[in-house]
Amino acid sequence: MSNTTTGVIGQLAIGISPIGTAQDAIISFGFPHIHSEVAWSHFLAQHVGKQYTESYVKAFYPPLDLLDQTQYDLLTKRGILTSEGVQLDGVGNIVGIDRELDNSVFIPFFGFISQPAGKGFNQARIRHDREPYATSRTMGDVEYRQAILNKIALNNAHGTANDIITIVNFALGVTGTTVIDMMDAEASLLINDLTITTADPRFAIIDKIIPRAAGVRIWPELVNSAHTFGFQNQGIYFGFNVGILARRPESNVPAIP
Repeated sequence: MSNTTTGVIGQLAIGISPIGTAQDAIISFGFPHIHSEVAWSHFLAQHVGKQYTESYVKAFYPPLDLLDQTQYDLLTKRGILTSEGVQLDGVGNIVGIDRELDNSVFIPFFGFISQPAGKGFNQARIRHDREPYATSRTMGDVEYRQAILNKIALNNAHGTANDIITIVNFALGVTGTTVIDMMDAEASLLINDLTITTADPRFAIIDKIIPRAAGVRIWPELVNSAHTFGFQNQGIYFGFNVGILARRPESNVPAIP
């Protein structure tokens, strides 16, 4: 399957923005201008070489140069692809997504291997009653920008199979995602990556990135698309000792390479 699919949300590929490139977003207006040089170039030739006159004229223009640079920044650094820091926070606020990811960093406690941060004897203490099991983390600009692009895709999706495949591939950085109709308003979402565990940051966002149509239930599963265990009548047949069973994300402990 190609890394790129096209649908109502436009074109999304792994590592590629659905709204073009940073260069596409920049309109040329001749920026930046050095107004002191522009002003001096308009003076009559009789003033050329007169340093005192030139210095006097150019002394008036540094504020305009600063204003020009500010205008250039407004033109080129307000978009999703070029914004940084506070400007990117503003874009995220418009789209409706925050930098903070709640309960995304699991705190190690004594427990079982099936728990996101469960540790064995002499490795971690027992968690107290009502003690938080996870904390939040703040996304950097690169990760936050991708989350914003994904949220835009979600906001414009209609829950079609192509929408689901496109967004999941982009958000999780995978290829070969498949949607199988299970009838009665249900579908199985086969994500081609068995390395996603409960400790993987991607685990926490799987349910949030699926564009579901109203009344439709989507069951995400992790698979190895090259060696999926199944039966002859399923068309994806790989038998015992070759095929690997699909599994729910929360059951993928430990991960199968």
